[in-house]
Amino acid sequence: MTHPMGTSEPNSIASAASAWLVRIETGTVTAEERRHFVEWLAAAQAHQVAYREAQQFWHSLDGLSPDDIRALDRYLSHESNSQRPGPTHSWRRLTALAACVLLVAGAGLWLALVLWPLGDYRTAVGEQRTVALPDGSTVQLNTDTALSIAMTDGSRRLTLHRGEAFFSVAPDRARPFEVTAGKGTIRALGTAFNVRTDGDRTTVTVSEHSVRIRLGHEPPRDVQAGEQLRYQLGGWLGSVERIDLNRTLAWQQHRLVFENQPLPDVLEEVARYRSGRFVFLRDQSLNTLLVTGSFDTERLDRFLPALEESLPIRILTFADRVILLYRSRITSS
Repeated sequence: MTHPMGTSEPNSIASAASAWLVRIETGTVTAEERRHFVEWLAAAQAHQVAYREAQQFWHSLDGLSPDDIRALDRYLSHESNSQRPGPTHSWRRLTALAACVLLVAGAGLWLALVLWPLGDYRTAVGEQRTVALPDGSTVQLNTDTALSIAMTDGSRRLTLHRGEAFFSVAPDRARPFEVTAGKGTIRALGTAFNVRTDGDRTTVTVSEHSVRIRLGHEPPRDVQAGEQLRYQLGGWLGSVERIDLNRTLAWQQHRLVFENQPLPDVLEEVARYRSGRFVFLRDQSLNTLLVTGSFDTERLDRFLPALEESLPIRILTFADRVILLYRSRITSS
């Protein structure tokens, strides 16, 4: 995995700082990426200065007043110059804020380039692909996924570096089929199963037969068809739960299905399929809004308008990457 240790140009440093900040603040950074971040931060004082400035901008978003949001809304809606105020202090502040938003918007693409994960098979954000393995098994890779395989005469070992994959395993008693994700190992017991790893959390869902999960010094845990189990890097192993397979595996049909799920959770899931788009909730009361619906991952351009029609929210999009959400009442005069 590459990382920006040699970054020296001011604009590149600012983009790198913004990219690291977005991943860390949104909780999507992996343990390995966090180590790279610490190395990058220590490599030059300019990196530390740029990161502090990025932090100041990020936290300034939390301080936006309703008037700030209305003004930013007008600014981002490209109103005519005659409607814009003169070069006052407040407008200069707004212009600077918009410029910072653009910087964070560009950070998503930069991060995708420098943190492109290693693996024999990869998918980009929003991409899905099916891979036929030499042993006759198949793997369906979901968005933003990286997978490595190592097959010998005595074993079939795969590593899911990041993302999500569905494994349909060909029988072969002489060669166990094992997937490593996070700190755990999932052994197929003649089965079809789904593995998703996000940062330090891994979720295993079984659709046929069963799997056996090993995590550190914990006793092995068997998971049967229709069940799901989560574990974390620190060694935490959750309880086996019954789940709705159709909803969990809907991504295989290019669908995202939500039933009374909190808006932040829905936005986090949709963001996996939208390259470089970051969502900031401007009002904590939005966290209580629930979303029910089924969305086509290949037509997510319809997702935001559908939200705006069904919920009391206003959505602002800047540079097709940064998205601000707030209660629609804020726009009333």
